[in-house]
Amino acid sequence: MASAKFNDLEHDLFENIEIKNLLNSLDEGAFVIDNEDNLVFYNNNASLALKTNLEEFLNKNIRPVYYFKNLFKEQIIPAHIRDLASGYKISNIYIIDEQSHYFENERIELYNCSGEIKGTLYLVRDITKEIQLEISLSNEIKLDNLSGLYNSKSFHEEIEKEISRSSRYGHDFSILFIDINNFKVFNDTLGHKAGDEIIKFTGESLKNAIRKNVDSAYRYGGDEFTAILPNTPAKRSTIVANRILSNFQNGFKEKLKAIISDEAYDLNFDNFILKGGKSKKIGLSIGIAGYQIGKPVDKLIKEADIAMYKAKRGQDVPICIYDED
Repeated sequence: MASAKFNDLEHDLFENIEIKNLLNSLDEGAFVIDNEDNLVFYNNNASLALKTNLEEFLNKNIRPVYYFKNLFKEQIIPAHIRDLASGYKISNIYIIDEQSHYFENERIELYNCSGEIKGTLYLVRDITKEIQLEISLSNEIKLDNLSGLYNSKSFHEEIEKEISRSSRYGHDFSILFIDINNFKVFNDTLGHKAGDEIIKFTGESLKNAIRKNVDSAYRYGGDEFTAILPNTPAKRSTIVANRILSNFQNGFKEKLKAIISDEAYDLNFDNFILKGGKSKKIGLSIGIAGYQIGKPVDKLIKEADIAMYKAKRGQDVPICIYDED
């Protein structure tokens, strides 16, 4: 009886054989469900796109199927994909072979000749390659190639977004300004290649210290870096700042070994010894400033910069939180 009902419905939906042929000729996947979410029709490209044998689901409810389960609920699309300049309308992220695939879906209601809705046509297109290409191109524009972090332009764009989010949801956030102490001496003495390696190493120290998919780190310019810590008050930001310092200090000597000769360095802690006998300490200074609603972005950046230079002057305490007093 159910089979007869299914055949009648398929006949109602595709009285015109040309419509069925048209759907089969599409480059994108197409499938039709009835009002009870039973699969009525699919074209070959639907199975190819989803890498699923849809034959076994004909005349059956498709909600339990992984792809369709996500189709029927609103998915949260990550911001870095949702905000791509191309404006792709990603409506579904589907895991195929342990990789995320991005789908653009279109929903069209189907009516019979009496004007009643008899089912719904879904057109699905796998736009993973397009999204990956755009992410790659976007990253090229936003990334600093040497440090592997985002660049200063990205920092200014992101801090404006974070201020907007903070104003909307009422939470504070913090920024860190980080400087490599005596980098110019290091760079001038050992050359730009060695200096480049320390820039890369500092970038790694930041990336490994911040919260993935929450915080963001940037090369602000030269030997200065910055980080944005959403929903994190200034005092709590010292946890991340200390992790950055620890990463740098714990790995600096090994990094130094790899890029300069034995006679050019001393293994005592992180003091870099110049050939002329003068000792210069290579480390980081970190300034922290907290944002409160209404504070201008220029003032926030200036506060973090002032705190960083205060930390630089008092090397016994390489982390400083800006205080109005």
